[in-house]
Amino acid sequence: MALNPNYAAVSGRQQVTGRWTITLPGEFNRREEEAGLCFWRPGLTIWLTAYGAEDGMTVAQRLERDRGNASPDATDITESLDDEIGRLSYRVAETRSDGAVINGLYTYAHGVAGQVMVAAYYESDAELEAARKISGSIAYTG
Repeated sequence: MALNPNYAAVSGRQQVTGRWTITLPGEFNRREEEAGLCFWRPGLTIWLTAYGAEDGMTVAQRLERDRGNASPDATDITESLDDEIGRLSYRVAETRSDGAVINGLYTYAHGVAGQVMVAAYYESDAELEAARKISGSIAYTG
């Protein structure tokens, strides 16, 4: 399936806020909505929402908060803290009211002065790997 010709097509490194970038492996459509920034292609949809940092909370404290708020059904939980970026990622299979199962990879990335949440919804293992690459590419430029 092809990209939607009614929206911009982008690929590679994307400046998503003044402080955050991600790298897209291949072409995606891009649109901005009230809920955040969306990149999508058939089989994979990425929602990105950026926030400022809470006053007085360290990166480690924000990671701890996110860990505590993670779904009890979370699997494949990974966490890292390096180069002043803290990351927490996990997978969740969510069942919608119509019975359809939606596979999600959620990533929270924290820098000293900001944070970003990425929700990736994927339809196959190949798209899960692309979602992991995107989540792993989140960079904080301070």
